[in-house]
Amino acid sequence: MGYKYDAVFFDFDGTIADTAKGIYASVDYASDAMNLERTDEAGHEYFVGPPLTESFEVIFGLHGEDVVTAIKKYREYYVQGGMFKLEFYPGILSFLDELKKAGIKTAVCSNKPSVYVNKILENYDIKDKFDVISCPINDTADETKQVMITNAYKALNVDKSKVLMLGDRYLDMEGAVSAGVDGCGAAYGYGTPEELTEAGAKYIASSVNDVKAIVFSQEDK
Repeated sequence: MGYKYDAVFFDFDGTIADTAKGIYASVDYASDAMNLERTDEAGHEYFVGPPLTESFEVIFGLHGEDVVTAIKKYREYYVQGGMFKLEFYPGILSFLDELKKAGIKTAVCSNKPSVYVNKILENYDIKDKFDVISCPINDTADETKQVMITNAYKALNVDKSKVLMLGDRYLDMEGAVSAGVDGCGAAYGYGTPEELTEAGAKYIASSVNDVKAIVFSQEDK
């Protein structure tokens, strides 16, 4: 008997940590700098998950150089401390420790550029909880969630049929399906169970404990 999964991949925003406070403040800083009307709660929430390029296009209707400028302004606030305005979801850090103890590999597969993911993990001294960081090199990199997931399981040399991707938005689940791995929707984050199910989630977890029950279930190898 063995565990059902050999590796668990994590989105970051809305999955490992509630990063809304820092993201919302960064969005407001960018909109103020560009003399745009601040977005509402729904607009703010859209920024938790999708790439910034998409979010500024969808929520503010920006295009081309205006998107580039908006992202630059967003990052001005974000790097000054906005990135550290977060709270880890209950049980997530101890879950990562349990995975390591069980010999289950871990990776971060986030739309957040790797430089920021690494800074956050280093700031909270938890980088060693992950075996691989598979994220875009910058905000404009054309790297899909499917590519991030595929790169991660190849780097870890694990069978994709034994990989679980945990994420709170439709992009995470669509990426899992496209990459040929199982998707678990983190409904405790910013996506709804309906959004996650429609995007192809095999499981829906309302808490970290639900994810643990899925990962540590056993099956014949």
